[in-house]
Amino acid sequence: MKSVKQVLVLLAVCAAIVVVAGCKSTGKAAPGIKLESEVKTVTIEHKGTGLGIDTLPLWLTEYVQRNGTRSVEALPDYKNTYVVIAEERGPELQQVLTWVKNFNAQQQLGATISTRIASVFKANESKLPEGGESRRKYDNAINTLVSASYSGAREESSWWIKQRITEKGKEPEIRYTAYVIYTIDKANLNEQVRAEINRLKKDNVELSAAFDAITAQLLEKGLEWE
Repeated sequence: MKSVKQVLVLLAVCAAIVVVAGCKSTGKAAPGIKLESEVKTVTIEHKGTGLGIDTLPLWLTEYVQRNGTRSVEALPDYKNTYVVIAEERGPELQQVLTWVKNFNAQQQLGATISTRIASVFKANESKLPEGGESRRKYDNAINTLVSASYSGAREESSWWIKQRITEKGKEPEIRYTAYVIYTIDKANLNEQVRAEINRLKKDNVELSAAFDAITAQLLEKGLEWE
């Protein structure tokens, strides 16, 4: 009896592994699995309604259904740019649009650039000389770079959706969601970051090996997203 139970457990584990592997390979839920939800969402209107457009723009489809900005940057129209997409939700359309373009987008731009710069630095920290002082100066250099101002961001497009959200036991909620896509030319931003690194290098000669490695990575791969 014990051996039979062990076999059954093993089969169950194997089946689970197959299901998980299948989901990862397709990026979709396994066939036959229906996802239940008590929240009902109905799209009432969107930016394209008045123009007879009934599909999302390709950049937004890639963003929400696939791999975020990675997928958008892989599209032919954006292959030479860094992409930042900001989104905001609220009960009033104009308020949501104002917020997403003037506040949320700027925060998202700064956060995205900061994350990418920090990622490049992290990948090259093995080039640092030993000692706490080198680490402190390196961390200060990262802080200087991520807090610097970078130009070249441009709004490419935006989209909004009006939806009715109905949840059991609650009053229906009307909610607007707005998305805005910004791009920055890769060569332009890479050069700005490289110039900042060269400036920092003059004041931190002992970090030259790490800074040179970062500059080489920028020239080869740009601000790689990790």
